[in-house]
Formats: sequence, structure tokens, C-alpha cells
Amino acid sequence: MKYKTTTALATVLALVAGAASAEVKIGFLSDLSGATSVLTGESAKTAVEMAIADFGGTVNGEPIVLISGDHLNKPDVGLGLAREMLDLQKVDLLQSVDNSAVALAVSDLIKGTPVMMIHGASTAKLTNENCLPNQIQALMDTYGLARAITIPLVEQGEKKWFFITVDYAFGHDLEAKGIAGVQQAGGEVVGSVRHSPNTTDFSAFLLEAQSKGATTIALATFGNWQNTIIKQSEEFGLDVTLVPYFMGITDIKATGLDNLKGVKGAIQFYWDENDKTREFSTRFEAKFGRPPTFTNAMNYEMTRHYLKGVAAVGSADADKVQGWMKANPIEMINGDVSTIRADGRVARPMYTFEVKDASESKGDWDFLKLTGRVAPETLLLPPSESACPLLK
Repeated sequence: MKYKTTTALATVLALVAGAASAEVKIGFLSDLSGATSVLTGESAKTAVEMAIADFGGTVNGEPIVLISGDHLNKPDVGLGLAREMLDLQKVDLLQSVDNSAVALAVSDLIKGTPVMMIHGASTAKLTNENCLPNQIQALMDTYGLARAITIPLVEQGEKKWFFITVDYAFGHDLEAKGIAGVQQAGGEVVGSVRHSPNTTDFSAFLLEAQSKGATTIALATFGNWQNTIIKQSEEFGLDVTLVPYFMGITDIKATGLDNLKGVKGAIQFYWDENDKTREFSTRFEAKFGRPPTFTNAMNYEMTRHYLKGVAAVGSADADKVQGWMKANPIEMINGDVSTIRADGRVARPMYTFEVKDASESKGDWDFLKLTGRVAPETLLLPPSESACPLLK
């Protein structure tokens, strides 16, 4: 197992001065080299570093230490790294954990411990049957993703859907929630297929969708798989609406605007939304070389909120910090605020979008037209339908 430690200058100064070692330790556990590493990974780590630096590098007079590890999108690897961070590094917070299977494994590990987890996994299980008081789901879950995208599009006339789904926990959960959303809104699901992580040719899936009369193809997948599906659809000249559930600006950059005409979706942060998002994005780009993705923004916001909680309660005690975080609003980069429900779900809006035509783009990374705002309360699983005891 390998991990890296980053310390602020304040850490060095405190140790040189002989200060007691009572650092606040954040364990950043992410996909640093796999399918989602461009969207999250090192760029999300940069966002965490920015939040620490903006906080001054210390909290309650003690240095903030950042430790990072690559879970490789493998639950056993992620679990091993998380165990090292808890047992050897004595971290106070596990952050990012941006894979549903990894996050579910780590959730079992932290149960009953004084360690918090703020994760970027999307499975709704983590705020439902697998909820914990010291666990916060910062990224939109599969229930919210499905409702933010499918219901508005069905209501706009996209009636016949076909799903292409990555064959593991995240994909299965997202497909199920997406199908429910389509049917709830009065649409029809004409078929679905699942692809393995090793799939590189999706032509048979696309042709099956066409043969079944689909007018809309939902992509319950992400990263390079999603980008390849979109490119191959363009090559075949399919007259369908492609709906990626998990598309970031890095995916659009990799796929190319010419291949994305008419693609619609929803996103929880876009760098060019307003003056506040542009100001933050300018600072981020100066450090990382491109504007932030939605996962980058999420990691910055949640790190800042966590550190405010540590400062407010005077310690990194997980029970006290999570209580403060849930009782106080999260300051979002765009100037709005969001909240954390008792089950750990961050209640924030989503923004529907259309990808710009290449002729509409005014420059590098100018990719999206925001077309609407989906209120957070419509994206949360109703407490009456939840198995989380924290909501009862």
C-alpha cells in the first residue's frame, strides 16, 4: 500500500517550534490513475489543498495534514488504504472515496469509529440502508441524478429510453433509479444492456437501441466508456438524444464538441455560472491548468465546511463535528448555501444543461448552456421511503 503526505508550511513551523503533535489529519482516498481520475483524482486533491490554504493551514492552532492514496477503483485496495490511514496515520477524516463499491466497503470499516467520511460516491445506499451518523454524501446520489435528468426530459417529450450501464454497483443503482424516474414521468424503457469495465466497442449496444426504437439513450456509466459511446453514436449518425448522467467538462474536452451536439444532462457545479464561480475557477486554473470540475468544487466546499466545524467545536471529534456541519449551512462557491440532512445527504440543487454547438463556444472550456435549476428538495429520497434510522 502506498500513500502520500502533504503538509502545509504551518506544519513544519509548528514542529520546529516544538509544538505538540495534534494535527488535524485528512485522508484523501481517490481514483488517482483510473477511469475517473481526470474528473476527480489529483485535481480534487488540489481543491482540498486550496481549501486548507484558504483556511490558513491550521485549525484551532494546530496544523492540517493531508494524506493521499489511490484506491484504483478496487474495494480491497481502497479498504486496505483506508485501514492504514485509520490505524497508522490516525486520520480524523476520510475524504473523496469516489467509487461506490470502495465507499460501501469503507463505510463498514468506519462504523463505530471516531472517524468521519465525506465521500464522492453516488450510490443511494450510503444514505439509505448503509447510512451512518459520521458519514456525509457530498456528490449527488443516484436517486437525485435520475430525477434531475430523466424527469425533466420525459416531460419535454423524450418518451422512449434505452439504458447502457456499467456493470457494477454504481451503474446498477443508477440504472434502477433512472428507469423508475422515466416510468414515473410517463416514459417507456424499451431496453437496457450492461457493459463490463473492459468494453471498448459499444456499436452492438447502440444498434440494439436503434432497433428497439429508442429516441433517448441514457448512459448510466462514466469516463472513457461514456466518451466512447458518444463518439461511436456520432460515427453511426444515430438520430437519438444522448443523456449522460455523469458528465464533467473533462469528458466534454476529451470527446470534443463536434461529437456532442444535442447532448443534455444535469450538473451540480459549472465554472462559468456567475462571477463567484469564475473567480474561484481562475484561482483553481492557475494551480491546476484548467477550470474545476463539479467534483473539484465539491471537495473544496466540503473541506472548508469540515474545517469550520472543527474550529467551531474546538476539536476533530467526529460526533461533534458532524453535528455542527448538519446544523449549519454549507457556503457554496456560487454564493448559494446548501444543507446536510440527518442521513448525511447534502441537499443542493442541480443545473440542467445542453452542450453548446462548437460555433457557440467562445473559448476553451466554454462548453455548457445552463437551461434550468432543479430544486434540492425534489432530489432527495423522501424520509418515508428511506431505510435510514437517522431519519426516523
